[in-house]
Amino acid sequence: MASAPHHIHVEPEIHQQVELLARALGITTGETIAHLLHLYAQPATETPARTNALTPVYAIYQRKRVEGHFDRSTGALSIPAGPGAGQYKTPSGAARAVITALHPQVSPVRTGWAFWRSAETGAYLAVLRGSTAPTRTPTSPPAPPPANTTATTPRAR
Repeated sequence: MASAPHHIHVEPEIHQQVELLARALGITTGETIAHLLHLYAQPATETPARTNALTPVYAIYQRKRVEGHFDRSTGALSIPAGPGAGQYKTPSGAARAVITALHPQVSPVRTGWAFWRSAETGAYLAVLRGSTAPTRTPTSPPAPPPANTTATTPRAR
């Protein structure tokens, strides 16, 4: 028997941040919260789920799935075989290599954090960004644009 959904009251600012993260990950807000809990909520007696720093990842570009391994301790990404095979210092470098190999006519500039996905969860690699040493995580989402974009400035006399 399915249970009725439960509701949690959160401040509007927190709700906006969860919605922003959900849009970035391409999942619902409920799935976003479940994913974050899965990543960060562990009983105190439980050891961390992953002692190995390598996380299996994949990307789909030009209808081709490319497998890789993201090193959570260094932020590096390796592609063992296929388009762009090699070792890269960043997920973005690996993304550029795949794009160049599969579609050299386009600009390969991409952020690897939104190109690669976790093979375990399907979430974009961005959710792991805070768990790597060489990268920084923004403290808050970008501010929304002002409602009135017409600037008024005093005229010089």
